[in-house]
Amino acid sequence: MDVLWMIVLTVGLLGSHCEGAISCKNENGDNVDWFILYKKPAGFDYVYIDSTDQNLKENNKVKPVNHQAGFLAHTLKPYFERSSDFEFVAYNDQPPKGKEEKEKKTVSSTYGHSKGVVMMDTTNVVWLLHSTPNFPAGDESNHFYPDTGKTYAQIFMCVTLKSTESAQIAQHLKDINAYIFKEHKHKKLKDSSNNPRTLPYHGDLLSAGGSQFKRFVKQVSKKRDPKEGDLYVTIADTLQSDLYIQTWRSVSKDPKKRPLSETEKKKLVTITSVKTAAGEWSCGCDHSKWCVSESKDWMCVGDSNREPSQFERPGGALCINNPSVAEAFRKIIDNSVPVTDSVSATECDPAPPKRPKVDSTG
Repeated sequence: MDVLWMIVLTVGLLGSHCEGAISCKNENGDNVDWFILYKKPAGFDYVYIDSTDQNLKENNKVKPVNHQAGFLAHTLKPYFERSSDFEFVAYNDQPPKGKEEKEKKTVSSTYGHSKGVVMMDTTNVVWLLHSTPNFPAGDESNHFYPDTGKTYAQIFMCVTLKSTESAQIAQHLKDINAYIFKEHKHKKLKDSSNNPRTLPYHGDLLSAGGSQFKRFVKQVSKKRDPKEGDLYVTIADTLQSDLYIQTWRSVSKDPKKRPLSETEKKKLVTITSVKTAAGEWSCGCDHSKWCVSESKDWMCVGDSNREPSQFERPGGALCINNPSVAEAFRKIIDNSVPVTDSVSATECDPAPPKRPKVDSTG
């Protein structure tokens, strides 16, 4: 009997330890291995898919993306509380204005066009990648989502990893030259290696729940050559798949400044509009950066647009290998064009909204 009670006690302690570890959360505050949240433009509602229910569906309207008890606020709770055994870095090349700053910071283009939050305790790492400027806007659950984040569609990908993966994430942040605007006891999330890595490269990650992910770091092209500096060329050739791609883009009449429509091996297809359970919108009002493979099971959230100016900036992506996710994102593609450089302003959006100056590169 004593042995039985010891077993019960041990299992109980282990269970409570796992329950207390940080994790991506759903809108009920329950742990999930991963989630992807896609916010509509001109509002705070969204569609989402997560590890517990792999169907892309609309939020319940009660908890929009900026709600203090929703997906993001629940996930960021450790960020707000900052316990003694916890560390984090928040990075954003368009950071929020600090309390002592009269104007928003202008971040050098030598930094990656990257945005995210990485949190870590003794058990897990939570990596939240996103496309939203000025996020997180504050340190409290009732004021963390920026008002400026309402205008355009935005995307968030969260994955729960074991703490042993912290070195890989630290390496990734260094190689994309992420602009860290806030940090807390981030010793394990800082890569101090002086050994340069050959770019581009990719690496495999396994979530805490056993899901397969792959991270990419792209090459920098000072000549703005898309064959070298386009993140999506790297992804397509590595995954050996044609890609459907959604990123912010301006229209150039100069063929030399247009992104490639094909790599040497694969086709790059521009998404011009999507149709989701939360609404329909065109690429002219979509600030998200994501792609999905045409026939394989990969869906990626990136940090770079298909713009010549971004070919010379560092950047990367995180991709999930999941047939349900890939199929869900293929299904919301309402319109696309196989030749990327044929997209015009009219096709993207008949009347694109005026963009804030702080977000001039998307």
